[in-house]
Amino acid sequence: MAGRPLVLLHGIGMSHAVWNPVTPYLRESRTVISFDVAGFGATPPLPKRVPPTAANLVDALTHSLREIGLADPVDVAGNSLGGAMALEAARRGIARSADPAGVAAFLAESTPI
Repeated sequence: MAGRPLVLLHGIGMSHAVWNPVTPYLRESRTVISFDVAGFGATPPLPKRVPPTAANLVDALTHSLREIGLADPVDVAGNSLGGAMALEAARRGIARSADPAGVAAFLAESTPI
């Protein structure tokens, strides 16, 4: 691994694999961590009765980051749903920088995804 950590978050209906085409280029200068957002890919959904809002998904992401030993803050890039999560992580100080893309990044934090 090389460089400062960069967390990549995908959009709705996708998985971490969406980042595969760009990951080799990013790894030239960064330590890249591509997550499956809760409820997508290999990651189980949030607990029952916990709505999948950006805020609740960032709670789960924060837990996962700490489990693998990453300390706040980290750089986060996300597409669509992942962009909304990147903005929420930045608002909380979990993200050093956030690079959101896609319309979901502009939904209200309480909007279920």
